[in-house]
Amino acid sequence: MHALHLPDLDADAASIEVRGPERDHAVKSRRLRPGEQALLLDGRGGRALAEVEAVAPALRLRILERARIAPVAPAVEVWSPPPKGPRAGDMIDALSQVGGASWTPMNTAFAASEATNARLDRLERVAVEAMKQSQRAWLLALGEPREFDDAMAPAPDTRIVLADAAGDDFTHDGAQRVRLLIGPEGGWRPDEIDRARAAGASVCRFGPHVMRIELAAPVATAIVLARARE
Repeated sequence: MHALHLPDLDADAASIEVRGPERDHAVKSRRLRPGEQALLLDGRGGRALAEVEAVAPALRLRILERARIAPVAPAVEVWSPPPKGPRAGDMIDALSQVGGASWTPMNTAFAASEATNARLDRLERVAVEAMKQSQRAWLLALGEPREFDDAMAPAPDTRIVLADAAGDDFTHDGAQRVRLLIGPEGGWRPDEIDRARAAGASVCRFGPHVMRIELAAPVATAIVLARARE
């Protein structure tokens, strides 16, 4: 079923009209036709099932049913240096599919974020397409570039977890939010790990091998969510 991202989706409307890129993609690329159904997502937990009534000049949709979907819990907030080149898009796509809540580009001792506005705009588009493909109700949030020490700031009901092979296996402690720190491919500097431990962060391993950032982030996110359901 084709999904459309409609951030201004009216919670009470019986029918809606869609114009612009979302309409063009649905009609020209996905070839939606009258009588077919589509899934509407506002990216904030709102979902609607709709039936296509017309495709021109606007895509007109009749709402069949609505639902409000709670966010995935625990909310896994990934902080990491951005992978280089197109690999950053691969990471955002995978994080969205496995159920991550957000990603924040982070500077570390061995990696700068290199997160320009143009690059973040592109990653936002990747997040939207991944939301539609995976039919998740909440859009993966992208944060502004931050420093490693910013990640140590405490937040209500948030557990800070630094991923490192020298740590213990991850176990869920019931926290509603997990701030998951993924290091650069050069690894963490020893003093970063020491600062994390001093701030109360857990140091946990998520696999037997060193992974690239774009793989480590979604793998660790999936493990956190799986352990929370055990």
